[in-house]
Amino acid sequence: MQITPQRIIRAAGNRAEVAFRSLLRLFIPFDPWHRMPLAAKDYAVGIIEHLNALPPHRRGRVADIGCGLGDILLNLDFEERFGFDSDPATLRAAEIVRRSHRRGNARFAAFSFPEDRLGGLFDAIVMAGWLHGIPPGPSRRGIARLFADNVRPGGCLVIDTVSKNGYPHRHDTAFLLGKLGGTVEQIGAYPCGRRVWKVTKEPGYRVGPHISRRSQ
Repeated sequence: MQITPQRIIRAAGNRAEVAFRSLLRLFIPFDPWHRMPLAAKDYAVGIIEHLNALPPHRRGRVADIGCGLGDILLNLDFEERFGFDSDPATLRAAEIVRRSHRRGNARFAAFSFPEDRLGGLFDAIVMAGWLHGIPPGPSRRGIARLFADNVRPGGCLVIDTVSKNGYPHRHDTAFLLGKLGGTVEQIGAYPCGRRVWKVTKEPGYRVGPHISRRSQ
């Protein structure tokens, strides 16, 4: 592997971000997993790139459920950004990251999946990096409700699944998404058998037993 100035700068930036988050965690006891910087989560980078490539009229409102410290949310080029997480400590830390890193406007609020209800319509809803911790039945019901009630026609829902041993739940995509009535496509494939899926709500959508699949 060739060592370039860009790689050196990126590596130094990653170490600095880990140090910043480790220091922040001394004051706010969020989950230690969130010390990992964005650059170490290739699936998150892929989601950001995909959603930021959507046409401007599809980048109005975005919700990131399970937003953590905002690694995905704070890098999305949307007019309105909302971050939701079940951990109040994580949300406090995310707000500090937003301000200290000068990442623009975003709002954070507590949300527990799948029990809580989300208000309003969104052009994109992201649920990445944690769904493997929720059993299949509650996951499917929660996803179906969010897709039906909160995704704007023409908008999308983005989730990830993992297939490697060691995760609590290795979700079957057809089980989770097969009755949403949207168009499903795989938008990324990563280590640990991680796949990122986007479900688009077509105009005039209705809940039904069939979906079409397109793979990138």
